[in-house]
Amino acid sequence: MSTLKADTIQSTSGGAATLTKQEAAKHWVNYDAVDGIVDGSLNQTTLQDHGAGDFTTKFTNNFSSVTDRCHFASCMNATDGGETRLAGDTRCGVNANIGHLVSDSTMTAPTTGQVDFFTGKNSDANAQGDNVDVSASYCMTIGDLL
Repeated sequence: MSTLKADTIQSTSGGAATLTKQEAAKHWVNYDAVDGIVDGSLNQTTLQDHGAGDFTTKFTNNFSSVTDRCHFASCMNATDGGETRLAGDTRCGVNANIGHLVSDSTMTAPTTGQVDFFTGKNSDANAQGDNVDVSASYCMTIGDLL
């Protein structure tokens, strides 16, 4: 049995190595929107906080396609790292979009260099749903890099 040890594996052209017959996350971020801190990330150059529950994460290495990629987003329904559920917002959720919402009916054009994601609470009998900051907002992207 052999052991391969390496700090970095690159393609012969010096870029990211291609995975064959498997997919892996090529980007992820864990953002604490309550404290405004990125707790961890991969292939992220910046994160822009547009306001309550509205974020854009920009990639260090762009994806090869605007549409041929998959985004997954989730969040922790808490403002204190999970110790207490966000009061009154029992159905907190998250949404990932390829473009950024400019207005109720307009979004920016999709790009290979970023993804937008939102955390929010759903409406109930007493209140309308809205974006909300939580202490852990997660976004992950799978697809091919340039």
